[in-house]
Amino acid sequence: MSLMMKRLVMMLLGVVGGIVVWPLLLLVESLQTVFSSYLVFSLLEGMLFGLVFGAVFGSFEGIVVSSRRKGLLGLLWGAIFGLASGALGILVGQQVLFVVAEGVLSGWERGREAGLMFASGLGWGFIGLLVALTEGFRSRSLRKLGVGIAGGLVGGLVGGSALQAFKLSFPGSPWALLGGLVLFGLLLSFFYAFFENRFSWGALKVLTGPLKNKEYHLVKTKMSIGADPKCDIVLKGYGEVRPVHAWIMMRKGKVVVRREGDASLRVNDRTVEEAQLRREDVIAFGKAKLIYGIFV
Repeated sequence: MSLMMKRLVMMLLGVVGGIVVWPLLLLVESLQTVFSSYLVFSLLEGMLFGLVFGAVFGSFEGIVVSSRRKGLLGLLWGAIFGLASGALGILVGQQVLFVVAEGVLSGWERGREAGLMFASGLGWGFIGLLVALTEGFRSRSLRKLGVGIAGGLVGGLVGGSALQAFKLSFPGSPWALLGGLVLFGLLLSFFYAFFENRFSWGALKVLTGPLKNKEYHLVKTKMSIGADPKCDIVLKGYGEVRPVHAWIMMRKGKVVVRREGDASLRVNDRTVEEAQLRREDVIAFGKAKLIYGIFV
């Protein structure tokens, strides 16, 4: 999968997240009178919202690296993290909403309406921000947390405001809710992919074998490469590739590859234990060959 295709898949998954959560929110809204308070109703909406989008974002990495195990574990972790994120996001949005509703903007009716829309959208946006942090927390990567913060902040706020604008423009319309949710998922995943590209320090592209033409962003400061599904870059189906074969890392502003133990590692057909990489260097991990560079 090329990096461009990865971005398209991420945006498609964001859209799917909006479609999946839509009937769940419609069901909750149809039962609104059953809840003891509006806060309980809002919390359930937020938790379902976070659950679905957390699962979507948690499964991203496993899908793009073709690791079923990583995808399923990420989905589970993302769903749990998303539940908590949804509840917290709604609480934050409610607090902002209360401040606005108490008259901060009461002197200007149009400003008040805009403020209420922004405050409600902020709750959804804050959930988006937290959900975008899912992979960063799971992988314990500060750089991926940075991607989540930047992508989640921009995508969550813009997407959350758009979602609330749809709901207010067409009150009670299930199709407006669907449109807002789809737009939210699309914007959140788009900005996440956008900032992931900006935060990366290059990419590896597979040149041979079953994963030929697949590309991997280098985002974490240190990434493992090997046949084990737990690796950051999984090279399954290649001869002489060990479970953990090598490490690729950022060191003093330079990209460095280092073999694990006595594993076979060659850079431009030269056997090495460790080497600094430059663009268009070809690295062989056992029988798997990859090229390092900047790919669009």
